[in-house]
Amino acid sequence: QIRMEVRTGDTAFAERNRQRRSRPHLIMTTPETLSSMLSQAAWRETGFDPHTVVVDEIHSFAEGKRGSLLALALERLEHRVGRPVQRIGVSATAWPIEAIQHLLCGARPCAVARTDVKKSHRLEIVAPETGAWLPPAGHNPFRIAPTVANLVQQAQCSLIFLTTRSGVERLGLALKILLPELDERIAVHHGSVDRETRLRIEEGLKTGEWRAVIASSSLEMGVDFSAVDQVLLIGTPRGVSRALQRLGRSGHRIDGVAQGALVPMSLPDLVESVALREAAREGRLDALRIPGAPLDVLAQVLLGMSIEQEWDADEAYELVRRSGPYAALPRSDFDDVLQYLSGAGKVLGPYGKYGKIELHDGKFRVANTKTARNYYMNVGVISSDYEMKIISVRNRHLGAVEESFIAGLQPNEAFIMAGKPVRVARVHGNIAVVEAAKGEQVKTPRWMGNKMPMTTQLAQEELKLRRELRAAWDAGGSAACAAHLHKRYGVDQNVCSRIGGFIAHHCRAMPVPTDSPVLAERIVNGRNMLLLVHVVAGRAVNRSLAWVAGARLTKGGSVVANFDDHSFLLSMDSRVKVDEQTLREAFNPARWMEDLRSTLSTTETLGTSFRHIAEIGQLLPRRTFKGDVSARASTWNASLLYKTLLEHEPDHPLVREAVREVMEDQCDSPSAFVETARIYETPITIYDLPRPSAFGLPLFAAFSREVLVAPDPERALDDLVAALYGEWMPDADERYTRVR
Repeated sequence: QIRMEVRTGDTAFAERNRQRRSRPHLIMTTPETLSSMLSQAAWRETGFDPHTVVVDEIHSFAEGKRGSLLALALERLEHRVGRPVQRIGVSATAWPIEAIQHLLCGARPCAVARTDVKKSHRLEIVAPETGAWLPPAGHNPFRIAPTVANLVQQAQCSLIFLTTRSGVERLGLALKILLPELDERIAVHHGSVDRETRLRIEEGLKTGEWRAVIASSSLEMGVDFSAVDQVLLIGTPRGVSRALQRLGRSGHRIDGVAQGALVPMSLPDLVESVALREAAREGRLDALRIPGAPLDVLAQVLLGMSIEQEWDADEAYELVRRSGPYAALPRSDFDDVLQYLSGAGKVLGPYGKYGKIELHDGKFRVANTKTARNYYMNVGVISSDYEMKIISVRNRHLGAVEESFIAGLQPNEAFIMAGKPVRVARVHGNIAVVEAAKGEQVKTPRWMGNKMPMTTQLAQEELKLRRELRAAWDAGGSAACAAHLHKRYGVDQNVCSRIGGFIAHHCRAMPVPTDSPVLAERIVNGRNMLLLVHVVAGRAVNRSLAWVAGARLTKGGSVVANFDDHSFLLSMDSRVKVDEQTLREAFNPARWMEDLRSTLSTTETLGTSFRHIAEIGQLLPRRTFKGDVSARASTWNASLLYKTLLEHEPDHPLVREAVREVMEDQCDSPSAFVETARIYETPITIYDLPRPSAFGLPLFAAFSREVLVAPDPERALDDLVAALYGEWMPDADERYTRVR
């Protein structure tokens, strides 16, 4: 009898003991749990020696630190069993293949099995019916809820994806209001919903219990539910591969076809949807980018290895370098991490308690059993922000939200949790007890987490579409744009006419922004100036461009920078000189990396990022023991610790990792440097405008939302954006006017 069992951090203690005593033939686990198991003597003693490791959805690990942890765990596993272990990686959207080969196998030769036969899929674009309002900016799912409700009624089971957990909650509530007869058959699923509730929802998807499940990324991969016959993508998922991955959750039947629809939440979103659908149809996937040798992960793994056995440092270094992400790791970096773990250093060394390993004569092992115990509590690279558990008055666990969100609620103010309106009845420590709320305005909880940036591939696809729309406009106005969309991209008349009208509104202000010339719009209001630069390169790149350009233009003076996937916005004193020459110099690639690093040092970005890195690197514990009971560790001022280390020990490996992670992973400085060099060599045109252009409205709206004070900010913002958009009414000859 073949037995397959699951072993994760959520597996009950009694179940773990049983698995150690009687090993199943197949174990389904995670990189974090595998790392933990490799350090446990109990698993060694039972002869844990698998012959094969299958990594499903391997692309999902590749671009994060879980991939680095996995690669090192595979090397440790192979070292333990003393023979090669068969490694198999599986993915439908991994590209380029060489990146996955390097992650999974390092320098080892491996075979690649692939097919050019694409899985059949149908992806439509569904905009609100003709005459219904589709706003020119914003991502409020309430606006398109009627369209989604209509699609839900046409299918037996719909899996609906949004890009944020807060958006999931809002759309879930809206659908329950619009479809009261389906109230009990509509569910909300995301990472902050209670685990038992998530499992119940997943089981219902298998049996066909649900008519609609609204999710973020929690149901994106590795889940095959035969009942799902439709996937709805609410707002573009910012990447071609991500869209195909989500679409592939449907059609899991014999001769089944993956099918679904893109439902845009704004007019610019509609333009992006057209570009995304074309790229998905042609199978032009996003390129994976693997982080380079993260030192915090290395510190965690070396500590885990020291618990497993005493290691010779030379042997451990060779093991680490056999993994793909660490193939080029300098010996100096490896030794620095060992020195940190041993308690050496000007800041941490004198206090002794930071010594986690004993390092002598080129060998290292764990310092004591307490360190090992804390390691098991804190293994892994997934950040757990400080959250409050949400419990119903009937003692049912609903999920978790950030502490600051609960602290900011007014007395009796309602919010959405797991698709239902609730309000706080009382608070005990880190637990909020809630009761049902009815007939009240509700707030949406806030969850930390970076927004998914637009991929480089999708940015290129949208730029291509924009160039075509600009040429069509110049040839024949909005009618030519609509005709081109219908003929070239096969979209329906509703979509064609909406985009044609949007282009007409925009071209009253300026041409359609593409990659050349680079277009900027300037709005002066008294002593304040808004400078919006159109760069379709993703929010990570635009973040870097905005910070450096803002610092250079103001020469270190006061400036507020905002950014999204398509542009960045600088708010500064109107006396700052900005013309085409000075703006060009703001993109000069000379010393650009140094200026980005210097600008970062004036923000809290490095300090706030340091907590996560310090937790992964085993410097700051996420959880610890109070007596014999596991408890959340005390809150540390990670930013202060980072600044102290930076001042007294700037070469500390975790400080270097903080800089690397922010520069490379969060700000995508390599791509941003290429983009700034391109802009420096490209013609630049500045337009003086009385109000933001149609393509500039989304970022202007996001900027205004942060400073808007109104009883109902969402409605006030909708009204503001609609009024500004309406001011760009197309004239008779549909020609833009340039005001310099």
